[in-house]
Amino acid sequence: MASISAFLPVLLLSRMPHEVLMATVGRSVYFLAYYVIRYRYHVVVQNLARAFPERTYREIHTLAKEFYLHFSAMIVEMIRSISIGKKELTGRVHIKNKSLLNNYHRQGRPMIGLLGHYGNWESLNILASELPFQVNALYKPQAPAPFCYLMRRIRARFGMNLIPAENALKQLMQLNDRSTLSLFIADQFPGNDRGYRMEFMNQPARLFDGAEKLARRIDAVVFYVALEKNPLVGWDVTFSVISDNAKDAEPGEITRCFGERLQQTIRKMPAYWLWSHRRWK
Repeated sequence: MASISAFLPVLLLSRMPHEVLMATVGRSVYFLAYYVIRYRYHVVVQNLARAFPERTYREIHTLAKEFYLHFSAMIVEMIRSISIGKKELTGRVHIKNKSLLNNYHRQGRPMIGLLGHYGNWESLNILASELPFQVNALYKPQAPAPFCYLMRRIRARFGMNLIPAENALKQLMQLNDRSTLSLFIADQFPGNDRGYRMEFMNQPARLFDGAEKLARRIDAVVFYVALEKNPLVGWDVTFSVISDNAKDAEPGEITRCFGERLQQTIRKMPAYWLWSHRRWK
């Protein structure tokens, strides 16, 4: 009850129409983050400059401004997601090729989806109600506890099965004989001397490779999950196969392919990646 009461004002805000929230909260967040607080502005500009060394100073700052516009829209979408109805969210998130997933499901294959911090990845919680099989999502418990409670509530509203990251291997191995889809955000920094090392957006980087190791153990079909901004709808979601024979893939091959596809997505529309985090450490 304490967790709910702590977010009562946000819950009330979430019931406002999306257009009203964008015109009020969205504009306010953008103005404060970009013009007043300058929220992690030096990190955003530094990341963009490293990723796009061919861009001019003016172009980098234009990209930064576009990122903050997207960031404010993301805040609005996250607030709205607390109470958004299934029909409205389904109208805003278009899954373009569900038949591909359904075909592998009929074959009884376990499936793993790899995605980055791109677009509104939280909107993928609708997958659990749009697909005829269980969808899992890994998460890391966050502090403070009320915020963690809120994020779990948002992600599980439409039936998503949430698995704490520290228990992921054990729980997903137990599902080896069931055809489910498990989502991994795989562009996170895994730590020094961990993960798969590759050049990512013109910088030496390490990418999380736990999903690849799991896929190899259970011989899962591995997809790249691409989100693309659709100005008429919201987000288009497309699944493309990285590997349908993970157990025979070369070590690092799946993670490298994911990294390459994510870079293609980012370069196409840079503003929608989460540039405010330190990716290169």
